[in-house]
Amino acid sequence: METTDCSVTKTSPSSSQGQVQCPQVGDPLEVTDMTRLRRFLCFGSEGNTYSVKEQQLGMANALVLIRLIEDGQGCEVVEEIKKFSQEGRAAKTNPAIFALAVCSQHKDAKTKQAAFEAVKEVCHLATHLFSFVQFRKDLKEGMKCGMWGRALRKAVSDWYNEKDAMTLALAVTKYKQRIGWSHKDLLRLSHMKPANEAIAVINKYITKGWKEVQAMYSNKENSDEIAKVLQYLEAVEKAKHSPDEMEVIHLIEEHGLEPEQLLTNHLKSKEVRKTLLKEMPVSLLLRNLGKMTSDKVLQPGTSDSVLVCETLQNESALKKAKVHPFHILVALQTYQKGQGNRGKVKWETDDAILQALDIAFSKCFVNVEPTGKRFVLGVDVSTAVSSTVLGSYVSTTATAAVMSMVIARTEMDFQILAFSEGAVVPCAITADMSLAQVTAELIKTPGGETDCALPILWATEEEKPADVFIVFTNNLTVVGKVHPTEALKMHRQKMGVSSKLIVCGLTSNGFTIADPEDRGMLDICGFDSGALRVIHSFVLDLI
Repeated sequence: METTDCSVTKTSPSSSQGQVQCPQVGDPLEVTDMTRLRRFLCFGSEGNTYSVKEQQLGMANALVLIRLIEDGQGCEVVEEIKKFSQEGRAAKTNPAIFALAVCSQHKDAKTKQAAFEAVKEVCHLATHLFSFVQFRKDLKEGMKCGMWGRALRKAVSDWYNEKDAMTLALAVTKYKQRIGWSHKDLLRLSHMKPANEAIAVINKYITKGWKEVQAMYSNKENSDEIAKVLQYLEAVEKAKHSPDEMEVIHLIEEHGLEPEQLLTNHLKSKEVRKTLLKEMPVSLLLRNLGKMTSDKVLQPGTSDSVLVCETLQNESALKKAKVHPFHILVALQTYQKGQGNRGKVKWETDDAILQALDIAFSKCFVNVEPTGKRFVLGVDVSTAVSSTVLGSYVSTTATAAVMSMVIARTEMDFQILAFSEGAVVPCAITADMSLAQVTAELIKTPGGETDCALPILWATEEEKPADVFIVFTNNLTVVGKVHPTEALKMHRQKMGVSSKLIVCGLTSNGFTIADPEDRGMLDICGFDSGALRVIHSFVLDLI
């Protein structure tokens, strides 16, 4: 295959004819405090590096938030927090909740009020509410403020009171306590007064227990809503104390009980787990295929296996769950492995499930929203192809291949390149190619040294304007004669576009290529479902 020499002399803007003189385009895209805030809300760091590893959040993370609030932008900060939480922009949940806790403890009255009013919109689950209260406790000393004031008591009370009674009954029985907090703690400390009788039933259940609720309401004429809540709570209590497998199965089927509402012993029962399987969300199903096969919950040829295969191939279910092809790839390669990450759980793979996953993989590409941008995607072929991505069980080659397929099947203007040691090879990847075909196309280029600037230099020399460059490499993010930052600047200047660059170090714990003062550069360490959200938001200029 023909290769292209990408030397510095050929890509120097000064030697290019017809160059677009646009120095403002070549300059780094400005990083403002609002940019830093959006990055933090998306992935927990105000810098331009996303890592699959979870980070501890503390006062050091609150500096940009405090600057914005003290600059009079506190209410705008709260609005951004709400957007990231409600619109699914965040790769990680805790940063937005942490930021809301900071806003709620600042001395600025308008910011504080807006933050408390947003609690019920940002803290969708009970676990989020527990996290919010814990963050306030952690920040109390650094923010030099109290804890359980009138505003927090009202915000917590409103979280409970403004929910539909059945929604609240599910919330308080599914997540009873987390990170040192329980619903009983929050109701006691907030002095919550129930807004209606149905909420009062749930309040008494939390604070006094089921026996007192039974004693108070069993001989009353209750409204339909209260009767429904009582019936549901009774089902939860029966399941909690029942040793009878068939009774538990009946309660699951009749009342829609979920795994978190059952005892550990119940979840050891194959029949109970088969019952739960009928309503299992697709995302949970994908994560548990190996374990369920290992435990003989799924066996070849059974009705349960058929149900799973039908669910995996159901386009509506896949779309509703927003399943990305990468999610299916992770499930497929994990299941194919025949054992868990530590090797303790092992299983014999079912060919029907493997086939269903393969079909699901093809169907999920329609779930990816096109961006309308011009892409150049470079895949580093200088290192071994058998490495595993940090954050998943997937190989680096498969990850690069599936992301190449995503670009090829969803975007109109793209070029995929394989590169190493001064050689850049355009890959003939089309929308109708399979994963195996794309992988084969990527790995047929000989290996060599890594130079992450090569795809940018190639595009500049070929005069191919790119809105977004994405480079996939393993742990080797070293640079050659031209630093990627300089190569990006040269491309922006010559082509007159505000190009962006994403470098994914698929096996890396940490590296630095992106210029921290350039909003158009992003480093990704490892790769997971969060990285998908980060890339999408970055490309669309949302972070």
